[in-house]
Amino acid sequence: MVLIQGRKQTAAIYVDRSCQQWIVRDPTGKFWIVPSAENAWDQRQPFTPGEETVLEIVPGHYKYMFDLPF
Repeated sequence: MVLIQGRKQTAAIYVDRSCQQWIVRDPTGKFWIVPSAENAWDQRQPFTPGEETVLEIVPGHYKYMFDLPF
């Protein structure tokens, strides 16, 4: 388990404005492209942020939209 400032690391949802994609950082710190679709987490693809990547945090209450398992 990864601890950050005394708290358990959780998933985070971002939008990448440069490519108009939803990005999820899982609790292990890996990034994934997640589509806006049913069973979105099952359709995820690995994502590696580049130098021009601009990730904007999305409020956590949107997690239900992506069928996240955590």
